[in-house]
Amino acid sequence: MTDAAVRRPRPVRPGATIGVVAPSGPVPAEQLEAGLKRLHAWGYRTVVGDAVLARRGYLAGTDDRRAEDFNRVWANPAVEAVLCARGGYGAMRILDGIDWERVRRQPKFFCGFSDITVLHLAMAREAGLVTFHGPMVAAFGGAEAYNAAGLRRALQEPGPLGEIPWPDPGEEGAPRPLTIRPGVAEGRLAGGNLTLIASLMGTRWEPDFTGCIVLLEDLDEAPYRVDRMLTQLLLAGKLQRAAGILFGDSPTCLQGPPDRPSLTLFEVLEDLLAPLGIPVLYGFPCGHGPHRATLPLGVRARLDAEGAVLTILESALTA
Repeated sequence: MTDAAVRRPRPVRPGATIGVVAPSGPVPAEQLEAGLKRLHAWGYRTVVGDAVLARRGYLAGTDDRRAEDFNRVWANPAVEAVLCARGGYGAMRILDGIDWERVRRQPKFFCGFSDITVLHLAMAREAGLVTFHGPMVAAFGGAEAYNAAGLRRALQEPGPLGEIPWPDPGEEGAPRPLTIRPGVAEGRLAGGNLTLIASLMGTRWEPDFTGCIVLLEDLDEAPYRVDRMLTQLLLAGKLQRAAGILFGDSPTCLQGPPDRPSLTLFEVLEDLLAPLGIPVLYGFPCGHGPHRATLPLGVRARLDAEGAVLTILESALTA
């Protein structure tokens, strides 16, 4: 996105209405209820999409129903932000059903991660919209205080978010940084889940990471699968022009199956990403671990891989 193409949503203050949608997998009712109570405690009203609790196998209802629900919630003039209930799988299946013209006309705060990566990339391409990679209503993560502080600040702070804090190292499940290649770089923050980024190759929503700080993370992928997806992106020329790479905490991807020979995830990252000659940091609290920072996608950021510091340099919201 060029500066002229960037659309920023408005701050979402307490008292505003937040819409909740389920573009991907089925949503556990008790987890949804807990998430809604959290938003209400913060002072927000909520509107829940009609299809959020629908189920069709590994999907939250049919494709048509999920797309219609997304469009209906987005079109609601009372809704100032749209949060995803959870990830899973299925958002790719509704990309052709989303009213992108409405998204362009009505920019709103949008947040989710994992499978929601395809919507982040599509919103950037279709609408130039700054979106947020962060916790979801029914998939909030286990680090309540850390995750809540980041999401609430992202919803309300019109200025640059500045340095994104790490969790206290003494907290259970707190990730630890590993510098794959040192250096400092600046660029727009873009990306998300590695599997979904690779899955969009060859589509109209295929990302362009030229000059970007590329965020990657994944869940339950053995190192050889991470290797395969990174190699695909490299063969397609998608990472060679990046400014830097921020690999989120992905604890279930570190080792291969115990009964098979394998490289570690760190060896894969060193083999494939270190030779790019750009800063690469692993372990940032923005993956499938309990700590889930809220990161604005589409604004300029600075990555210091040796210092393990990510700083958001631009406002993600309008003043």
